[in-house]
Amino acid sequence: MSLIDLGKIKNITGLSKPLIKLIEVVSQGVGNIHVPYLIKNTADAKAHEIRTISEAIKGSSVDLEKIKYVDGKLNITASKKHSDVSNSSLTERSDSRLLHQEQKRQLNIENVTQIAAEQLEGIENISDDKVGVDWTTRFFNYAQDVSNEEMQSLWGRILAGEIKEPNSFSLRTLDLVRAMSKNDAETFTRVANYAIVSGEESFLLNAFFSKILYRFNISYIDIALLREIGLLHTDSNTDIVFENNLKSVAWCVFGKTLVILNANENSKVIVPIISFTRAGAQLLKLIEPTVDFKYVQWFAKSVEDKNVSIQYGLKRI
Repeated sequence: MSLIDLGKIKNITGLSKPLIKLIEVVSQGVGNIHVPYLIKNTADAKAHEIRTISEAIKGSSVDLEKIKYVDGKLNITASKKHSDVSNSSLTERSDSRLLHQEQKRQLNIENVTQIAAEQLEGIENISDDKVGVDWTTRFFNYAQDVSNEEMQSLWGRILAGEIKEPNSFSLRTLDLVRAMSKNDAETFTRVANYAIVSGEESFLLNAFFSKILYRFNISYIDIALLREIGLLHTDSNTDIVFENNLKSVAWCVFGKTLVILNANENSKVIVPIISFTRAGAQLLKLIEPTVDFKYVQWFAKSVEDKNVSIQYGLKRI
């Protein structure tokens, strides 16, 4: 299939609004793309993948004899014939290296883009706002060098999130994610299961409450790492105050569990916390937390007294 002309995208049948917007963003960032590659589980997408990988193998010292899918897996057979690179010129070797590097980057971009397309499947309502040109440029400059599958998944989800709602992820957040390792991302995902949201604030329990986190295998080392890479604030003397008044009800959310704090008149609940940074709070949007209900119960037990009662249950989606 030929490359898609951006000006003709809206005339293509079968493409959803999110997918059209994704194609526009990718075209804005890296040029035109093959639409079949964005459509999950289609024969055209598989054929395109084979062609792309075949091109990537060209220029290496191994001749490609056969490439096909066997039981859903890629099977590559190389011939015994090897090219003699010892006699190639410096220019040829340099060109071969650059070609290999750019083809690898192209595969990285296509992998990330396909993940974004999968994330957008089944979504109908997205913002009509445009994704910023500077954001798009920086995103693909970073994503092209991400080869780890788990990190590609993270970048793909960021791209999908930005397409659904532009300005969801700042340029600073992109800079931070670029510097994150696989271990950093895994630690954040594990700790994010214990994040609490109240209004615009996202945080973890701190001080004597930290004993609760230890019960669920969140260690000081985990917290220190997330502070070091800029996902948690370093200030350890921060409190959040819960109090009822005529205008609002004190509440917080643990994953899908809503907790309401009912304070008597002239009483309030002060909880020591560690706040997520702006980047940390933005990345929390990508996590579907799995919260141990015992964690919620421990929190309730810690703050409940004669002046404060706790109610909790599943949050309405």
